[in-house]
Amino acid sequence: MKRRTIDFRSADEVIQDINMLRTSGYERAGNWNLTQACQHLMTTMNGGMDGFGFRLPLVLRATVIHWGFRYSLRKRKLGKGFPTFKSLRPTHMDSVDNDAIIDACVDSCRRANGFNGSMEEYPLLDNLSVDDWRDFMWIHASHHLSFLIPTTSCPT
Repeated sequence: MKRRTIDFRSADEVIQDINMLRTSGYERAGNWNLTQACQHLMTTMNGGMDGFGFRLPLVLRATVIHWGFRYSLRKRKLGKGFPTFKSLRPTHMDSVDNDAIIDACVDSCRRANGFNGSMEEYPLLDNLSVDDWRDFMWIHASHHLSFLIPTTSCPT
């Protein structure tokens, strides 16, 4: 099954898509269901705002990660198949979606939309602006939600 091509530019677009997938139903073109994707997105957004409890070594933050991040912002996409940090992997393994987790992800999107805190301790990069971080969160959401294909007719 082919992934959708989507490019979210705002929290509202991410939230609208999550709610549409929850309502319309979906088929998976990847490994995670809606709850798992939402749990991963929520953990990533909350970690960016609240801290992850770790930082990658400076050499990685200044080279490979910096290059990949800038590339993602320019191209507005992420590559597939890259491993996810264990702490960011979904723990919900039930095949049935969990409304509480999905609702918490929607809440995290809203919180990220208004976030204006410091990115000084962001674990992956140095000198990250909040606007670039937020834009990356929407690109990240586009990536993961693109693997969920609505089962009813909708714009893609």
